[in-house]
Amino acid sequence: MKKIVFSVFALSATATAMAQSSVTLYGIVDNGIVYETNQPKGHVFAGQSGGWAQSRFGLKGAEDLGGGTHAIFQLESRLNTMNGSVANGSFFEGQATVGLQNDTWGQIKLGNMGSAEISQYSGDVDPQQTKRYSIGTLVRGRIFSQAANGVEYLSPTIAGFTLQGQYDLTNSTKWNSGNPGSAPGQLGTTTGLGSSQGRADGIKLSYTNKGLFWQATYDEVRDGNGNFSNVYLASRSILTGLTYAFGPVTAYLGYQHLSAPDASNLGYFDTATAPALPGGVSLPTSVNHEWIGAIWQTTPALAITGAVYHANANNGNGNATMYTLGANYSLSKRTLLYTELAYLHNSSTSNLGLDSGVYGPNLNDDPVNGNPSSTNPNFGKSQFGVMAGLATRF
Repeated sequence: MKKIVFSVFALSATATAMAQSSVTLYGIVDNGIVYETNQPKGHVFAGQSGGWAQSRFGLKGAEDLGGGTHAIFQLESRLNTMNGSVANGSFFEGQATVGLQNDTWGQIKLGNMGSAEISQYSGDVDPQQTKRYSIGTLVRGRIFSQAANGVEYLSPTIAGFTLQGQYDLTNSTKWNSGNPGSAPGQLGTTTGLGSSQGRADGIKLSYTNKGLFWQATYDEVRDGNGNFSNVYLASRSILTGLTYAFGPVTAYLGYQHLSAPDASNLGYFDTATAPALPGGVSLPTSVNHEWIGAIWQTTPALAITGAVYHANANNGNGNATMYTLGANYSLSKRTLLYTELAYLHNSSTSNLGLDSGVYGPNLNDDPVNGNPSSTNPNFGKSQFGVMAGLATRF
């Protein structure tokens, strides 16, 4: 009898524990094709991963600690599902965090914020929802910066307002600098942001009221020496935008200002000597970026997206305007067909490209012939791109 009572108690305790805890496996697989003109090597027709949303898989969970408090965790890996590789060389590049959540005082998390670095929430005010041709394109992917060794606080929503802040430690003996404090450079090089990043921090305030959503974000990313040396990579960013929904249409409007007062050849070109540039062009230290657009939910399954983005860089680096038109068609609640067209027009001293995955540095170091390893067009050249793909969520 004692054994039977104990077994019933054990089963009851297990059921209670399972009811108070949860673990969810989730992910996205997104693959497609893309065609783009005027890359230095010519026109490109290629397979792509993540044209609508970067492929990923992850685990997230929560445990009820009582009193309205939960322990939470999230582990997320970002992938290139065209070739099976891990994005950015880090297995849990998406996120690796643990924290506490309470309905009254909010949420605090510790760990690698990764793709949840505060600038990436800019997608909330982007009419193209951070697809391949979107808010990140004309700022060379600046909104997709990463953050590690961090702490984040998210407030509860009060009168429609929500506050979120992040602070990312450098784990270095030198304030602001990375470890070991190497020189800045192109992402993924031995001296670049991928190997050493200085202090990163940011704060975001948002407001929701019926059909209105507004967001303002300030964030900064320093290079390995603690400087703002590359306006597209290690810089300050101020961004604000709003959306307003009326019927089946949601309108979008936004503005971003980037600043890099410590801009240097080493930080921008990954070399102490600048390559050949058009006359009158020197290192940019600021960029102004504006956009306007809309999403029209024509049917429950079909959404049409359209937007215009414009960016202007100082010190003779010219300006660029990108026109986009896209469509998303839901085959089910989890599976989506998508397509997008874009035309990017550069002024004579600008060479921004449609591939926003090219972070920061200007890899096209020859204004006449270009760099065959770059996807940026030559100076003053325009680009046309079209992509289509299939994404499914689980």
